[in-house]
Amino acid sequence: MHCKLCNTRISTGEKACPNCGADVRGMSGSHPAPRRVSGRLGPSSLTPGAREAELELDEVAHHKAGHGAAAGAAPRPAANAPPMGPAGLRALLADQPELLEPGLGVYRDEVGAAVGVDYATGVGAIDLLATDARGSLVAVMVAEKGRSEEELVADVLQRIGWLRKHLCDGPQQVRAIVLVEEPPASLPYAAAAVADTVAFKTFRVALVFEDVEI
Repeated sequence: MHCKLCNTRISTGEKACPNCGADVRGMSGSHPAPRRVSGRLGPSSLTPGAREAELELDEVAHHKAGHGAAAGAAPRPAANAPPMGPAGLRALLADQPELLEPGLGVYRDEVGAAVGVDYATGVGAIDLLATDARGSLVAVMVAEKGRSEEELVADVLQRIGWLRKHLCDGPQQVRAIVLVEEPPASLPYAAAAVADTVAFKTFRVALVFEDVEI
């Protein structure tokens, strides 16, 4: 079984996730349902005239082929969802990282300055370096279209390794969340190989209409 919040593997009998501390009692071994979280987007991120939307996140299944969904299948955004590119998603999460996971915040340096947006490392930039509710480092990466699962996994593992070597404070843990708009069909296999440290999610936008108060 894996934690629904951070995707960390949870041993039988444990009552809390060893990584993020979430209460895991009542969690089933099945894959979590899509999580919809509200967030305000700027006009450039949505179709003309739209001002508010809900960000929907789906975990990328990492079960073995032949169990659950069809082998090789990967979740895809809804066909009628308005477009939201990687740049719009990065801007949204930099402003509201808690949309991705409760308790997530932009990484701050020794003097308390928020420096986690487009964080530079020796192996490439991290779109959003954050800390979770337990103080663990979380590297959030927004994948560009057309990248293979091998490239995605290699990039994120290099960044995790760099953070562990240069930024970790003692036993501080490091994990990553990778957001993919159109995941490669074989991504669930790559996700299974790194399930303890990397969570893959797809994203899409759902419009919300509300009456105007007069």
